[in-house]
Amino acid sequence: MPIPAFETEPDSLAYWLKRYQHLAVQPVRSEAVTRKIALHLERFLTYFKQTYGHDRISTLVQRDVLTWQRDLQAQELARSTVNNHLASLSGFATWVENHDPQLFPKGNPVKGIGELPLPPLEPRALSNDQVKSLKNLCDRLDTFYRRKGRHWAGQEQPTPLRARARPYRDKAIVFVLLSTGLRREELTRLALEQIEPHRPAALRQARKGRISQIQGKGKTERRVFLSKDARLALADYLEFERPLDAVDQSPALFLSATGLPARPSTGELSVRAINRILEQIGRWHDAEQTDPARKISPLCPHDLRHTFAFQLAAVTGADAYELERRLGHRSQRYIQRYTNPPEDVAATYVENF
Repeated sequence: MPIPAFETEPDSLAYWLKRYQHLAVQPVRSEAVTRKIALHLERFLTYFKQTYGHDRISTLVQRDVLTWQRDLQAQELARSTVNNHLASLSGFATWVENHDPQLFPKGNPVKGIGELPLPPLEPRALSNDQVKSLKNLCDRLDTFYRRKGRHWAGQEQPTPLRARARPYRDKAIVFVLLSTGLRREELTRLALEQIEPHRPAALRQARKGRISQIQGKGKTERRVFLSKDARLALADYLEFERPLDAVDQSPALFLSATGLPARPSTGELSVRAINRILEQIGRWHDAEQTDPARKISPLCPHDLRHTFAFQLAAVTGADAYELERRLGHRSQRYIQRYTNPPEDVAATYVENF
C-alpha cells in the first residue's frame, strides 16, 4: 500500500506551491506570466495562514477557496482579476491532484467553483465630435506649452515655449495612436527605422506611410498604417523637435526632453510619460468644452486604441481578419470589446425605429 505523499514530504502548502512553480510553471511559462502566477498563489498562501495559523495542505477544502474568492471581491478587485487568481490556484490544485490525489483528502478544493460573471464589455471610444475637437486642440498645442506669468504679460510676440515642452511630439503621439491603435507599450518601443518613410520631407510627400515589425503580445508581429494627419504630425516632430533630444544611442522614435532627471541614457519615453501627456491634453481639451458630451477626461492611450478599432470596424464591415491584423489580438472576446459601439453611439441606432 503506497504511503501518502504528505507522510514522506512536508504537509505544507508553501512547500507544494514552491515545488509547483519550480516544476510546472517556470519551465513552460513566460517570465511575466510566471511572476503573475507567483503573486496570485502567494496571496492565497498569506490568506490561508492568516485564517488558520498554519499552512497544512491536507486541510485545504473547497470552503477555503470560496471564502478567498469572496475576500478578493471584498477588496474591490475587478471580477476578471479575481477570476485570474482562481485560475492560478486551479492550475496548482489540478497539478497537485495529478501528482498524488491523497494530498487533498476531500478532493480538489477548486473543482466546481465557477468564474465570476463578467460585466458587459464596455469600450470607451471617442465620438467623431470628440475626435474633431481633440485634433483641433492638438493643432494649437504649442499655445498651451508657452511660458505664462506677469513677466510675459502684455507682449505682442508669442511667449517662448517652456524649456522641456515638446508640442510637436505630443501631437504626433495622439495622431499616431488614433491612426494605428497601438498599445502604449508598443508606442514606447517604436524605433525611428520602423517608420516608412522616416524622413520629414518624404513623410510630407508620401501618399501612404506605415509602421512595420511592431512587436505585440504573444510574440506577434504586425504592420499598421499612418493617416495623413499622423504623417504630417510625425514629419513636424522629426524635423523640429526630435533632433533636440537625439543622441547617438537613441533608436527610439519618441524621446524624452533632454535634461529631465529621469531620462534614460537612450532617451525613450516611458509608459508613465505617455499616460501623463494624454491626461494633460485631456484636461486642456475639457477646459474648453461647455458640452458635457464632448468631454474626454481622463484621456488614456487605450481610449485612442478603442477609437481606432471602432472606426476600423465601421469602414471594414467588422472584418475579423483585418481587425486581428491591425490590433494584434487573436481573442475574439477582446476584438468584440474594442469594436462594440459605446452606449451613446448604440443608442442612436434605434432613434428612428
